[in-house]
Amino acid sequence: MKAKAYNKNPYEIRYDLLVMAKEMADKIYKDQLDMYQKAMELQQENAEQMLEAWSKYVPLAYTPEEIKKNAEKLYDFVVSK
Repeated sequence: MKAKAYNKNPYEIRYDLLVMAKEMADKIYKDQLDMYQKAMELQQENAEQMLEAWSKYVPLAYTPEEIKKNAEKLYDFVVSK
């Protein structure tokens, strides 16, 4: 038996795009955090180098505006195709 096709309404599409944008931001943040932690492990011997690595690699938390911007990019892609 064939499954009935399900068309999402605009609110569901927007929600899905926001979820995707947040997941992308979470992945970027996790990758940055991993790099930061590796840098800290490598720099344990020298406090000056460790402070430099910390200021260079400490991850910045994403903002709601960044999530919205990424969701808009994804929506533009969906609309243009």
